[in-house]
Amino acid sequence: MSVVLIAEDEEAMLEIFAQVVEDLGHRALRAHNGEEALLLARTEPPDLVVSDHMMPRRTGVELLRTLRTDPRLRTVPFLLLSAARPAGLEEADAFLAKPVDLDTFEHAVERVLRSRPAPEPREEAMPTGARAERSSGAVREEMLNWVAHEIKTPLSSARLNAQLLLRKQAERDFPDEKKCTETILRQLDRMNALVTSILDAARLSEGKVALRLERGDLTAFLQEVVRDWRELQPQVDFHLTGVEQRVGLSFDAERVRHILNNLISNAVKYGGESRRVEVALSLSPGLAVIQVRDWGVGIPASELPNIFDRFHRAEAASGLGHGLGLYIAAAIARLHGGSLSARSTLGEGSTFSLRLPLSGSGFRV
Repeated sequence: MSVVLIAEDEEAMLEIFAQVVEDLGHRALRAHNGEEALLLARTEPPDLVVSDHMMPRRTGVELLRTLRTDPRLRTVPFLLLSAARPAGLEEADAFLAKPVDLDTFEHAVERVLRSRPAPEPREEAMPTGARAERSSGAVREEMLNWVAHEIKTPLSSARLNAQLLLRKQAERDFPDEKKCTETILRQLDRMNALVTSILDAARLSEGKVALRLERGDLTAFLQEVVRDWRELQPQVDFHLTGVEQRVGLSFDAERVRHILNNLISNAVKYGGESRRVEVALSLSPGLAVIQVRDWGVGIPASELPNIFDRFHRAEAASGLGHGLGLYIAAAIARLHGGSLSARSTLGEGSTFSLRLPLSGSGFRV
């Protein structure tokens, strides 16, 4: 049995994390802030620290860095949780974004417990210019992180409790109650998606998003994305073309996946009775072009110039969505030095075209 120290300032979250850890067969130590967590760790060195980031008296990253300076605690694995993506998260052994999925949390705890001790972090001086830039945007970034924490923490607590309830209902075979709980989970996921989109849109508009470019095979990446959608929506015919040869370029896989998931989700949602979505890869001079096409309701010509604006929803949307998905997707495309465009005919469907430079040079917006 391992000893797991859990640091979380929200009592409901602290208790449910502790319950999950104890259900896994480990002993949980509870801390309500960073300073209390540090005292407990020095009193009884744990086998794993699970910590929220935004806590009073010491943030999660500050707690991590203090533990790394203690000879007795520097090798203790650290699992960081946060509704935002704080600077320094890469120093932790693992990071989970709130709201946390129950299975994902359990797997992360077991995996990090089995992992090798984390290497000591390297201290790097921050350039003067970067320090000044951080100072100028620190207040706004702190506000965004506060909003993420204050909204996503209760969302995470509600979601974890609903998942635990769903497990118990499945064991007792209560189908009606199980259906209600599944509905609650879906609505919580919609709320989380909305909050995430609002925060992403704010950061993009402020130029606070930078890409993590890595060289990769766009063909293999597209095949993986479409394969995931085939598993998620088996009733839809996903047709993938243009992937006969490797296309190498530098791109942020997580961000491009976000764009494609948004486009494919819209194609499924507004695809009408055809239940067919085509994803096509082609090359033009200096560009890789990914097209997502459906044969659904289409978009009125008067709406097309505005569909990439913030909070804009076409009339055909019938109240679905929050009007941020295409805005965020277009901004991420521009970050890559590319673009996102659309053409559509009412009653005949829509085609969205994502263009990425083969040179792979990303930009800030």
